[in-house]
Amino acid sequence: MEELDQIVAWVRARGPVALPLDGWDRVSIWGWDESAGSLYAHLWHNTDDPAESPAIRIGPDDLTAAITFPETLAQHIAMAVDRSPWDVITALDGVVDQGKGGEDYTGTKVTITEGYSLPEWPWRVP
Repeated sequence: MEELDQIVAWVRARGPVALPLDGWDRVSIWGWDESAGSLYAHLWHNTDDPAESPAIRIGPDDLTAAITFPETLAQHIAMAVDRSPWDVITALDGVVDQGKGGEDYTGTKVTITEGYSLPEWPWRVP
């Protein structure tokens, strides 16, 4: 599974997650809309009242096709809040990386235990 697929799968499995983007990080969220088959974002500026509707809604509509890549969602968010797309994708990736905590990680995981040492190289076979 490619990294992009893993990010979308992770968000689909967990529902809406926070968007830690400075100035928009108090209650803004992003996630996967199963019925639309698309990523979405609901953005409240930190000065907005969270009891009100989001100041900005990003998702599929009459003018926007389904958003299936995190990078595409990041572009939409960046344009809406006048930020760098790199800042936004870093925020999206950061949430996923923090939320994984290793349980969904498919790469190599190494644990080093204090007091453990590897045998001499080359290993000596009796």
